[in-house]
Amino acid sequence: MKKLILGSALLASVGAFSVSSYAADAKIISEEAAIKAALAQVGVEVLGIRFDEPDTQWDVFVRSGEQAYEVEVDAVSGKIVAAEKESLAEIKAELSGDLSHEGVVGDVDK
Repeated sequence: MKKLILGSALLASVGAFSVSSYAADAKIISEEAAIKAALAQVGVEVLGIRFDEPDTQWDVFVRSGEQAYEVEVDAVSGKIVAAEKESLAEIKAELSGDLSHEGVVGDVDK
């Protein structure tokens, strides 16, 4: 169930949304603000995102409580390719470029 909630929240954060205005004078919050509020409600924090060119996917790094995950999203279809639990140290190394998409030190994504 936790993965379903996490997956749903993640899809909402990387998916495209369209907002139609119901009144010309109405002020609405931005898509980003809505996503941030929704993720905060279910306790998910986005740690970072990067494009994994060799695999044509977005690697989205999130944390829920003490658990951290890398969720791989196909950049063409938007479908979840994989979701795996990772340490915060590994996520930081991947986001900094010190660790490749395959987990090899020195073989970094460009």
